[in-house]
Amino acid sequence: MSGSAQPSGGFARAFTSLSLASAVSMAANLVRGKLAALFLGPAGVGIFNQLSVMWNLFQTGGSLGAFNGLVQHGTEATVANEEAALHRLASTWWILLTVFSCLLAAVGALASAVISNWLLGDHGAHAGLVALMLVSIPFAVTGQIYRALLSAGRLVPQLVRAQIISDVGGGIVFAALVPVLGLPGAILGFAAIHLIAYLTMALSVRRKLGAAYVRPRRADFRWSVVRSNIGFGASGLALIAFSNLSVAIVSRLVIDELGIEANGIFSNAWRVASVYLGAVTTTAVSYYLPTLTRAESDARMSADVNSALRFYLYVLPLLMAGIMTAGEPIAWLILSAKFIPIAPLLLLFVPAELMRILAETSAMALLAKRHLRPFTWMFAFLYGGFVVGAAIALPVFGLIGAAAAYGLFATLTAVLAFAACRSYFPLALERRTLSGLAGAVGLLGVTMAAGFIFPFGAARLIVVIAASGTWLAWTLRDDDAREMMAKLKLGGRPPTAR
Repeated sequence: MSGSAQPSGGFARAFTSLSLASAVSMAANLVRGKLAALFLGPAGVGIFNQLSVMWNLFQTGGSLGAFNGLVQHGTEATVANEEAALHRLASTWWILLTVFSCLLAAVGALASAVISNWLLGDHGAHAGLVALMLVSIPFAVTGQIYRALLSAGRLVPQLVRAQIISDVGGGIVFAALVPVLGLPGAILGFAAIHLIAYLTMALSVRRKLGAAYVRPRRADFRWSVVRSNIGFGASGLALIAFSNLSVAIVSRLVIDELGIEANGIFSNAWRVASVYLGAVTTTAVSYYLPTLTRAESDARMSADVNSALRFYLYVLPLLMAGIMTAGEPIAWLILSAKFIPIAPLLLLFVPAELMRILAETSAMALLAKRHLRPFTWMFAFLYGGFVVGAAIALPVFGLIGAAAAYGLFATLTAVLAFAACRSYFPLALERRTLSGLAGAVGLLGVTMAAGFIFPFGAARLIVVIAASGTWLAWTLRDDDAREMMAKLKLGGRPPTAR
């Protein structure tokens, strides 16, 4: 199968394309973040971020956690050239999820006062904003079906186009409405992103796969298709629920312990470290999971996993070191001077994000081989540990304690992910992968220490530049790394895995 024949090249090209799209999207995100910081302030940003966490929970519930299963089953039908099965998959889930997500959003709107109080401890004062936030749920949920179809076919250009158009279009709406309407304007801009993404992906599916995939047919609805996805749905629901609930709970702990403005600092540090590196997760689901599903043997899958891990370890450390080093000016540039306290939190959240990425990249092999329970429990450990650790550390160490708790459990989860994969199939970390990991840990460890010891200025920059030079020399000993970086820079084909 051609999908497995050259995993490094295809994966790197997909990552590069999605990263270029992410650069445009990041610019839109930065504009939205800057406008929110200026017009809403830390308290308003904290409220909006809590509403965003709630929205994520409803979007996950409305989708029944089906996305990874849709990608998996869609990939299998695509590889087998079973067009009828793909039609049944698309129609069944479009009908089911559209109806269910509309009902769920309606129930949420009716319970908006209760939800507002649970999120913000405000006795329902923001119930109207909760209801408004839920309006976009059906579009976001149904759009995931189209996204899954594009991902199953590994149609990266169409995914990139949808991401750019929706982020830029939503950014324009956001910029027009926030200065006038405040929080309601921010919510309408957020909704515009998902509406535009829905329309763009639907058009892409129509052009690339055919109109039959956009127009669901009741005759193609099959409960057997729903039942076949129950395991993936339960795993997906649990995973994203764990993630978003942990953030919501820790944010509420921060509000109770330190106040709503402190939560604005905490949630934005989390956002810079995770959301703005979103191309990584997008690549994993949109290209990497279908590639693992196509793997013809355990040896091929092990090679694919190592290839993906090395790619991240070659590409991300310098970017992450830059974010950690320049936390203060980044906070001032993309938010405002009031948000400079996010800088020390980035020293912990950013390397923790690398550990989460490595854990997810390894654990995707479990999804591809349908070992759903260990995959799910692994991330339950991460997010449950984060909540417990934050609850213990917040009263003693403040926001730094909560960030450190996340970093600790993200690192432990990366170790567990590799151990779990080893127990189900012969995954072995190649020497080059271990070398890349050692270099990344060394660079980010030195950068973290420099950030805590030195204020932003010459001393910190000198230490990090020296560490970066050492990392480059260490990494570029590998022929693969030299060839991959050179070809990525030139926009050419990266090397294949050996």
